[in-house]
Amino acid sequence: MSFRYSTGLQNVGSYQVSGRPFLKSTIGLTDGDTQYTTFPNVTKKIRVKNRSTGGALKIGFADNARRAFDMPGGHDHLETSFTNTSAFTIAFWIKPTTLTVTRVLQLGPLVGNTRLQGHGSNGAIKLFVDGVAEFSNNNMTAPDTWVHMAVVINDTNNKVYVNGSEEITNTQPAGDYDFLSIGADTANYDDIYDDMCFFNSAFSPEEISELYADGDYFDPRDHSQAANLVSWWAFEDNNYRDYFATDDTTSTIKDRIGSNDLTQQGTNGNFVPGRQLDTAINSHSITIAAGEELELNVKTKSMFLFADGANQDFDISASLTGIPAGRMFDLTGPGIDE
Repeated sequence: MSFRYSTGLQNVGSYQVSGRPFLKSTIGLTDGDTQYTTFPNVTKKIRVKNRSTGGALKIGFADNARRAFDMPGGHDHLETSFTNTSAFTIAFWIKPTTLTVTRVLQLGPLVGNTRLQGHGSNGAIKLFVDGVAEFSNNNMTAPDTWVHMAVVINDTNNKVYVNGSEEITNTQPAGDYDFLSIGADTANYDDIYDDMCFFNSAFSPEEISELYADGDYFDPRDHSQAANLVSWWAFEDNNYRDYFATDDTTSTIKDRIGSNDLTQQGTNGNFVPGRQLDTAINSHSITIAAGEELELNVKTKSMFLFADGANQDFDISASLTGIPAGRMFDLTGPGIDE
């Protein structure tokens, strides 16, 4: 849940200058939960006081505090149909919670057996095309680690890319497809999906690299093949802020480009922090131990907080960016004496 401060501004003559808000009470955050915090104007300084007696509070900044979709078992999966095609590219981020023979995606008609899946505990993956399997090397995936996968289907030139690198080629004739299922529909496995897109063209290695973007966030609408972008599933329920006019729900993941919505076949799927926020929490955050206080001279309009190891109680105060007096009127309008 996002939290927005209402900030009192000091008024000096005809202009307002930056002030510092106060919090009426200490904010509480349950262990393991994330709170996305937004400010009404760009900050100049942020002070965070951790009033907890155990665990730690992590704070950090992420441009896209987006969500992902977790299907924690019970044969949960998502599926959709699309216009029949024989040459296309599907790309997505995935975080497996365990390494096993888990089904990642299946293409078909519904009874087809072209699919991508894990291959045991060594982190390998395999691509079935018309019942013929080709395998990657080991260590393509690891538990609780995000990985980018792209599947290119094009007759006898079918490939899988992992983090931008080609890892599997399957030369079995692929045929035409009009159905997509993601997740394990035949077993009780758990994977988390984020930011999936579907193009009706078979990407070159260079185009895969462009889409992977060295792991940075990349909007598929900005790709050089954007004219061939058929579907984009962002897995976004607008929990932290309104990225889209319509929320995704646990039953329907909206196609943000076309009409190929993903529908959940099961009841256990739920939204969790997405790849960028997850990575920022684990790799790019600042830890404030229980009882400690931190002051940051930063300019930002948002930040996130994560409770690590115990419930966290904390205070936040922020001052706004110092703006030249000659421009303050443009921002605030007249003061009390005008």
